Amino acid sequence: MLRITVEHRTPKIATAGVAVLPGPHKTQLPATLLAALTTLTLLTGTTACSSDKKPKDPKISEAAPKTAAAPLPAPSSASAPPTPPISEAEGKGVSQRYFDLSKQATSSHNVKALEDIEIGAMLEVSKARQERILKYGDNVPSSEEKAANDDIQVVTPQGTPNGSDRWLLAVGRQSLSGKSRTSVGVLRQTQGSGPWRMAFLAYTGLDQKIPEVAQIATLDNAPDITEKNIDYGEDTCRNFTSYMNGETKPSVNWGPRAKSARQVAEQNKQGMAPLTAGGTVTAKTEELSGGQIPAWKTSDGDKLVMCTTKTTSHLTPGASGVITVTRSDGLQNLNGRTTKWKMLDLTTVNMVVFKVPASRSAPVDIVADSYRALSGDGTPA
Repeated sequence: MLRITVEHRTPKIATAGVAVLPGPHKTQLPATLLAALTTLTLLTGTTACSSDKKPKDPKISEAAPKTAAAPLPAPSSASAPPTPPISEAEGKGVSQRYFDLSKQATSSHNVKALEDIEIGAMLEVSKARQERILKYGDNVPSSEEKAANDDIQVVTPQGTPNGSDRWLLAVGRQSLSGKSRTSVGVLRQTQGSGPWRMAFLAYTGLDQKIPEVAQIATLDNAPDITEKNIDYGEDTCRNFTSYMNGETKPSVNWGPRAKSARQVAEQNKQGMAPLTAGGTVTAKTEELSGGQIPAWKTSDGDKLVMCTTKTTSHLTPGASGVITVTRSDGLQNLNGRTTKWKMLDLTTVNMVVFKVPASRSAPVDIVADSYRALSGDGTPA
């Protein structure tokens, strides 16, 4: 059978993959193919950067007494005091707590518990997986769910404007079967209060590290973080999305891993073609609305940009008018049974970390990534 998987390119410690197989074909594609569903990519346009809720304007809760001799004074224009930073120890505790509670939630398929510890695209993908397991069975933990996470180092948030979102970067070690890699997670505290939730999580290759991180990057290297000067790396994510969609004259000097991502995406399309029996496979990567994640300054003067995108592979059948799927690793609704479709869409969410050099002439390349199956659905035959 032809097997196409959506997974991390790192062997043996990959996230849940998606394998879609037709019945009779015996050829197997390399397990490193990132996706039976997608032009391998990184989640957002190439990455969607997360949308932040702006603090609400202050309101005067009490009306002026009718007997008042003079109008109430106008609200002060002075900015509210910043939310104080958290300690490194607190940041490590917040991060480790996420990994511990995530294992509990996924092992018990507790969708409600996931809502307390994840947000945005992370939550959407996790909920979709657990809901499929509850509905269709096939409860095989992914390698991401089985792996151990420890040795976490954090970059704690600076004091930020009161009422603004706060971000915590957590870099740790993920281990499984004697192998390890570096995890890169970003947790978000909405409007500066309440729980910290994981908004972004990607991984390096085996035994690889990421550059040392100093703090959130600001536009024009402003010394203080304000609501409007956080650098989200939107240009990098937008350019990578265009590149993954086949841009012929890229405006960015992409490094070898970024180029490999586009090559694998094309291989994935070719690998899915037999499913259509002479039909077509097209793929589109796009930014996710509300997926912005802050960029982070590195100690060497460069920055790390986090992009979140989704890739949808659209399959249409040939003369038979039917697409037949008999197996899918990662999409329980397509696994362990034969399903037939007049049209089928396979979608992955991609989270990618880029190292963006300060020099515009130096290559921009991937240092960590993750690819997770979101959905497989269409028009039944």
